Amino acid sequence: METPELAPALERQFETSVVTERENSGGGFFTTMRVAIDVPTVVSPSVLGYATQARISGLEHGLGFVLFIKGGRLHMLEGFAWGSESTHHLDLSALEFEIYNELVQSRI
Repeated sequence: METPELAPALERQFETSVVTERENSGGGFFTTMRVAIDVPTVVSPSVLGYATQARISGLEHGLGFVLFIKGGRLHMLEGFAWGSESTHHLDLSALEFEIYNELVQSRI
């Protein structure tokens, strides 16, 4: 994680979050979530990510991720396919994946 100091607070938010919308755009996905109002907010940049990747069966180059924070709360997770591969064939609710961290500049 690029901001390990935020990990405990973001994990607490994630544990109480509810997915409100999920979209497979064909080039990746957008998952919008709502965090319980009684969970403390975080002071952070509005966008986190850039170094977190996942190996996905069915995608040669895997996915990259960006996490959006709105008002100090988790708001949306975007996953994007590296290269021009389509994600339309993936069942996003049942994906098996392996997370790893790598500098984006060294990809493809």
